[in-house]
Amino acid sequence: MTSRPGWIARLLICAVLLISSAARAQDAASLSDTAPIGTRENYFRPPYRAGSFRHMDRIFPFHVVHRAGAVSELPRSDRQLGEVTYRWKGAAHTLDELHQLTKTTGFLVIKDGKIVQERYFGGASETSTFTSMSVAKSFTSTLVGLALAEGRLKSLDDPITDYVPELKRTGYDGVPIKALLQMSSGTKFSERYVWGRYSDMDLMFERGMIDETAPLNDYLKGLMRGLPPGAKFAYKGADTQALGWLVRHVTDESLADYLSEKVWQPMGMERDALWNVDAPGPNGMEAAFTCLNATLRDFGRFGLMFLNHGKWNGKQIVPADWIDRATVPDGPQVQPGKLIKGSSLGYGYQWWTFPEDGAYAAEGIYFQFIFVNPKENLVIVKTSANDRPWDAALEGQTYAAFWAISAALKDNSGGVH
Repeated sequence: MTSRPGWIARLLICAVLLISSAARAQDAASLSDTAPIGTRENYFRPPYRAGSFRHMDRIFPFHVVHRAGAVSELPRSDRQLGEVTYRWKGAAHTLDELHQLTKTTGFLVIKDGKIVQERYFGGASETSTFTSMSVAKSFTSTLVGLALAEGRLKSLDDPITDYVPELKRTGYDGVPIKALLQMSSGTKFSERYVWGRYSDMDLMFERGMIDETAPLNDYLKGLMRGLPPGAKFAYKGADTQALGWLVRHVTDESLADYLSEKVWQPMGMERDALWNVDAPGPNGMEAAFTCLNATLRDFGRFGLMFLNHGKWNGKQIVPADWIDRATVPDGPQVQPGKLIKGSSLGYGYQWWTFPEDGAYAAEGIYFQFIFVNPKENLVIVKTSANDRPWDAALEGQTYAAFWAISAALKDNSGGVH
């Protein structure tokens, strides 16, 4: 006969299992991954956005970023992230509210090198490859740093046209590589994410990726100079595309192959990544400013490698001095508070920086993030299919949540931060 305490224990175990099962069901509405996938013309529109963002290989041609060897496992912490509430505009909010507001598809929190929370939503799973949008810019700048470390580039003060002669007699003629890394090239290029307002970014992406009527790099040849290099920060994907062209010139490899050789394989990434290109085949050029697709945990590994000053499992993947240079503003035009009215963010080498804790982040439209807080030994990855390309208020709210997570894991209090 079973004792009364034994029955109580069994009931408690059943309750825990039911709660856990309900949470998993809520996070992943259907792991069969049946979300509709759009075409090139409508992949970013509802109801296709969430499905398209994890199946970009079905929409655009791509190059594979190959993994190799044993997988470098990400351990799980015995201590999991509890309920976290953050304050925004005087009111308290939960993480679940943020996930709903921003249409989160994947959420990963790594503290002290161990996973403390990993969640998937709307049919996504641990095998899903999520598109990065402009988070890809931070990967492209890292490739520039690796090319510099290998001596393929002599100096960041060199004009890009020393290496990419096709950009002579354009707005990029004589522009130092460093100015492009800081989004301060001075070239005329408009980038707006407002329905009904067409910009250079729309035209470059449409011609290069949607219609395939002109390679992405060709659009750069028509850009003219607006300001002296280094005079003013002006966010533009064209600068990152030029950096990608630079890497391709000096390495004689695709960006995908170079990333595979220098980062993906040495780090023992979990799955192949995919980088969308402007034409099928080996001659296709990666969209250096966007469209790198990887799993949530592999994005997390990349952030963790940066957190560890370029080291991974005892190997120096990226030079430590590059990490320092890339994630700290260097120049008056990129200092915190100087970029965008009302924002305290600064800018490094294709990384956004914060005035607190030496933190920095990669960001992408529709709310993709890799957030790194060195002081708290913390990495947060968020993939999303937000309703709007960008929303400054939601960006602030998202970062309020990230800081609340930092505080909660620091003092183990949970509660409101």
